[in-house]
This record gives sequence, structure tokens and C-alpha cells, in this order.
Amino acid sequence: MSSTSLTLRCTARRADTHDVTSWQFASLTGDLPPVLAGQCITLHTEIDGKPQCRAYTLSSSPQDACWQVTIKDVGLVSHHLHQSLQVGDEIRVEGPFGDFHLTALPCERPLLLSAGSGITPMWAMLRDELAKRPEADVRFIHSARSPQDVIFAGELAALAEAHPGVRHGLVLEQAPETHPWVGRLSPEMLKELAPDLLSRHAYLCGPAPYMTAVCTMLTALGLPADQLHQESFGLPSVASGAAPVAAAGDHFWLTLKKSGKKVKIQPGQTLLAALEGAGETMMAACRAGVCGSCRCTTTGEIERQSVMTLSAQDLENGVALACSCIAKGDVSLDY
Repeated sequence: MSSTSLTLRCTARRADTHDVTSWQFASLTGDLPPVLAGQCITLHTEIDGKPQCRAYTLSSSPQDACWQVTIKDVGLVSHHLHQSLQVGDEIRVEGPFGDFHLTALPCERPLLLSAGSGITPMWAMLRDELAKRPEADVRFIHSARSPQDVIFAGELAALAEAHPGVRHGLVLEQAPETHPWVGRLSPEMLKELAPDLLSRHAYLCGPAPYMTAVCTMLTALGLPADQLHQESFGLPSVASGAAPVAAAGDHFWLTLKKSGKKVKIQPGQTLLAALEGAGETMMAACRAGVCGSCRCTTTGEIERQSVMTLSAQDLENGVALACSCIAKGDVSLDY
């Protein structure tokens, strides 16, 4: 499914929690492009005269007439959208893109695990799955700070009540004593909410600490690696298991081919982080090696943490994704 650039109009805006808002968008010219539940789009905007963009997962399902994004008020672009994007406004959008969806990663009995804003792809995937298979056997476990921080709380409860095959659990750090799952998700909670988890495929999305903790839990409980699928809001600065490539305090040089400018890049630092740290501006939306907006051409020794959207020919020609690529030596870069 190819990515498309188009202009959409905001048709609805809704406050979901005290710091989370959903917007719905419709096409100006006709039908929206086809989308798979769990995919992302990139929203383009302008802040203080400078173009900015970020990628957000669609919280709408493919059966919906409009696209919907659900965004927490954190970060420069997200805060700007909360302050400025209103019903009737038009916005440039690219997408959809991404491979974190049940079409690419199918299973009969999914276990959906999310925390915070990570609920957005899970909500889309759950609704899409139930539209296709109303009797689907699904376990949905979501973690949040408090009842007031649960996105789609009412809709999720109603959907579970309407579909006997859906069991959902809310794990809350702060909750009344009567709430059954208080604290942070634990192996005991996982076994209680999904006692058959080893026969399921787990789909995981949330902040990095949550992802790391849950992956460790699932592995310790015996879930095979090929039954765990995950999407995160960013990549670690150093690929998992990567050894330092230079002594502390050392650095490499990142040379911009067009200007000849040299930028210091530290071992383990991404090309994008080095560029932005030096005041350079580069298109970057998802910052997780997914959308391909930060494509660049490199010469030198690099380590790619993601090759999504890159072809074999791209790799041979030195194309990399700056947000998910680290230098292993001096590197020249063009973008």
C-alpha cells in the first residue's frame, strides 16, 4: 500500500482526557486512501514560520468514513496542534504507512497490550478485528496512571460488553481499592487476565520503559519471540546489544555534502540527533524508523537500526533513515 500526500479538512475535535484530544479528518476531493488498522499518517504544520511534521497512529478503523488521530499534549508539534487545530481547518497529510497491523501480523487470538497513548493502534486494530470477526477471541490489557487518564475508556467497556469474546483489563497506578488491578502490569496480572497467553500472539505499544518491562515479562513467562510484535514511539539511541565503538568522550565527524559543514557525532548518537544538535533542520516525522521521511544518502560506516521503507537498491546505494542510523566512523551525508 503506497503512501499518498493530500490535504484534509478537520471535521471534528473531541477532548478524550485532560491532555489527550482526538481530531477527525475528511478528504476535500473524494474518498480517503485505503488504510490498515494500526498504520500511521504524518501531519504537516508550521510553527513560528518553520515547517514541522510528526507521524501519528490512526485511532480510526478502516470501516470509518473519516481518519482520526488521538494525540497527547506532549512535545512541540503535539502541543501546537492542541493549541491551534480546529474544526474547519485544512492540513497537509502523508500516508498511510507502517507494518504494525494484524494484516501483516495475523493471528486468531490476539493479546493487545498498551500503555498511555499506545492504545491508539490497539483501539483501531480491535475495532477492525471485531468488524471482520464479531466473535473474535481477544484480550486487551491497557495500563494508565489513573481512571481519568484512560483513553477510550467508555467505548472500550461498551465494545467488550457487546462482544463476549473480548476480555479487557485496565491496570492503573492510582485507583480505588476496589479496582482489581492496581500498580504496574506484573506477571501475575498477565497470567490472570490472559492465562492462555502462550497460545496467543502479543501486540505491544507504549513508552519505552513499559515496552522493555513487558517484553522481559513475556519472555520470562515463555512466550516465543515470533509471537511478540511491537511498535514503539521511538528507537533507543544505541541498537540493542551494540558495543561502544569509541572511548567515552571521543566522537566522529558527520560531513554535510552540500555545504561541507562538519558536525560532531557521538558514538551511539543517531544522525538525526547530531544534525539537530548542530542546529540543522531535517524532515523527520515518526522518529522511529518507520515513515521514511528522514531518508538520506551516506558514505562511510554506519549501523542501521531500521530499514523499513528501504529497498535492496537503497541499501546498496548508502540510503539510510537518519532517525534510526548511528555512525561507526566518520560519515558524509546528503539530504
